[in-house]
Amino acid sequence: MREVRARNERVQQGDLAGAVGHARVLGGAVEAAARRVELARAAIAQATATRDRALAGGAATATIAGLARLRHELDGALGELARARTRHRGQLAAVDGAREQLAMARAEREVIERHFAAWRASREKLADRRDD
Repeated sequence: MREVRARNERVQQGDLAGAVGHARVLGGAVEAAARRVELARAAIAQATATRDRALAGGAATATIAGLARLRHELDGALGELARARTRHRGQLAAVDGAREQLAMARAEREVIERHFAAWRASREKLADRRDD
């Protein structure tokens, strides 16, 4: 029984390590999506400034279409960032669940070990009384 509990604890440790690793990967995806959002916002700011200078000089509306495309890209990047954050939060919840499972496995193993230690101690006392 002790071996089963110890093996269960090792499995739970492995599950926790896997969940933490996946959370780190998803955290990297969140950071990458946030960088894409920053780049898209910077591109929009630059395009807006270029458009304003061009319109002040009497240029055509071609830059306005480019600005609309950049805003569409920003919307896509913001959506990707929101999805990445949601996946990351979900994985963090999975990490918390794996931690709880590991704590439970450790507690179960400890209860079993205490039980058998008490049982062995009572057997030894009984054996000592018989010897006396």
